[in-house]
Amino acid sequence: MKKILMFVLLTLVSSVYADSGYKILVGGEFGQAKGNWDDYTGEWEDSFGLRAGVETDRTRIYISYNYTKSEDFNFVNTDFESHMIVMNFGAKTDKYYGLFRGFVGGHAGVLYSLWNLGEYPPLEDEDDVNLVIGGQAGIIIDVIDNAYLEAGYRYSLTDADNDSINPGSIQTYYGAINLKF
Repeated sequence: MKKILMFVLLTLVSSVYADSGYKILVGGEFGQAKGNWDDYTGEWEDSFGLRAGVETDRTRIYISYNYTKSEDFNFVNTDFESHMIVMNFGAKTDKYYGLFRGFVGGHAGVLYSLWNLGEYPPLEDEDDVNLVIGGQAGIIIDVIDNAYLEAGYRYSLTDADNDSINPGSIQTYYGAINLKF
């Protein structure tokens, strides 16, 4: 499975570089994320992220880091935070009215979560790492030649089992500002 994922990733990266019109992409995002466990659905929490990669007029590939923290999670004085690092790949549509375009894509990576139990001894803090895959879609608004705004929805599935503190799925609504060089 790892070899197949690596082959797909290399193919996508090479397709972006094969087009001589590629540009470097850097940006930041903010939004709301909610985790879903087998027996509990979390609240919408603030999510922040950074991204860097390459793109052409039709495709993009970038690595992103997202951070979400929930204070007073499920109990009083306990915190739950998650760090997600994923490789994103996607396709963009043609421009509509010279300003708008859509995008659709997928992502794969890892999710690290930490549950700080605070004042509840003898329980100890827990952490866990799981694989994550998913998809995203949204719209892009081209502001100027070297910058654009993005609004999207991301759905991620994890391979977390019942003993994991990681959620089984994560929903995220986000906005992003991207710069092209």
